[in-house]
Amino acid sequence: MTPFDQAFCPKELQALKIFLPFLPAPMQKLMAIYIKWSELQYTIEYYNRNPPLQQPMETGKLMNCIKEFLPPEEQAQMEQFADMFENIDLYREMFEGFSPAPEQKEE
Repeated sequence: MTPFDQAFCPKELQALKIFLPFLPAPMQKLMAIYIKWSELQYTIEYYNRNPPLQQPMETGKLMNCIKEFLPPEEQAQMEQFADMFENIDLYREMFEGFSPAPEQKEE
């Protein structure tokens, strides 16, 4: 379950999602449609009450969020990428204060 789902999806709906595969086969389709319809309604209600805010684009942080949804072997690769991007961000911050040397005119 994603943080977005946890923010607006009530526990009862989460329980229905867990229970879904154990329902009789003919009932599963209707229940899945009901769950998705309810999620849509909760999403609309959530955004009516909470205007969206954009997170700053930090590549390392984004990759850390994504990795938890990946298989273990891909998580290790994602960690390496996240570390690499975090280091790039640190270097960028370090060198932001330096200004380029002034150009000298040839006479």
